[in-house]
Amino acid sequence: MTTVLIIDDDRAIHRTVALQLAADGLKVLSAHEPFEGIRMASGEQPDLILLDMNLPGMDGLKVCRHLREKEATRDVPILFFTVADNAGHVARALEIGANDYIRKPVESLELRARVRASLRTKRMVDMLRVQARIDALTGLKNRAALDDALLAAISAWDRMGAPLSLLMLDVDHFKQVNDSLGHGIGDDVLRRLGDVIGSTCRPYDSAARFGGDEFAVIFGQTGSEQAPLAARRLMEAIDEAGIVVAGEHGKVTVSAGLVSSDDLPDRPNPAEVVKAADEALYEAKAQGRNRLVIKDE
Repeated sequence: MTTVLIIDDDRAIHRTVALQLAADGLKVLSAHEPFEGIRMASGEQPDLILLDMNLPGMDGLKVCRHLREKEATRDVPILFFTVADNAGHVARALEIGANDYIRKPVESLELRARVRASLRTKRMVDMLRVQARIDALTGLKNRAALDDALLAAISAWDRMGAPLSLLMLDVDHFKQVNDSLGHGIGDDVLRRLGDVIGSTCRPYDSAARFGGDEFAVIFGQTGSEQAPLAARRLMEAIDEAGIVVAGEHGKVTVSAGLVSSDDLPDRPNPAEVVKAADEALYEAKAQGRNRLVIKDE
């Protein structure tokens, strides 16, 4: 359910706004003082914040600045409640990150219209943000999203000892397919591989197109004992999919390299994990392709 957080010390405003927004099916949360509002905004992750300009202890401008500095609330739309003669404060609020304002006393039609407009904008921004992290050809994560997922997995490993493994895959002789049959056929191969990889991964894995004809999978919560099983299951799924290219190319195969956190000496950065998996991948190609090589095995 779409959630709106009101930060205002006037309890009558809470009752009025909650009643008016209920008509649009919105859930309304209430905070009556600044620090409570900041805490609730971070914890509840509302879709929209209605913030009073004049609050006890900390004015609305400082609250807005706090919310914009926190990663959890940086992108949440903020609408200020203000009075008609507060033009200077409104201008300042917009400068520091507010999205819009509503004059007191609150008029129902204006309130609902401005709230709906802000929520529409947020949905569009959220959709664009998601699309920016998806590879358009395969529908998997893109390189930027993979880097973030790998960094999060390394952090979880460092904080809680949660293991992780990274599998890098590369299509064998892919350049020959593109050169002889064209990029349209090559793109179809990558799309079909993306489908197989995405459908084979578990909910806590992260699959991505690393770039070109190279794919990557982060096996979450998976160390050196279980990762080879997961990697071989994926290789078998690709083989069983029977992706065939016309002419002399025949069945599409992949080479793969796997590294697990158990086999890394210290807390690495994402680039070092990728480098280790890549080294295993290159060894798989050197050994004749169409195989999995496990780093340091």
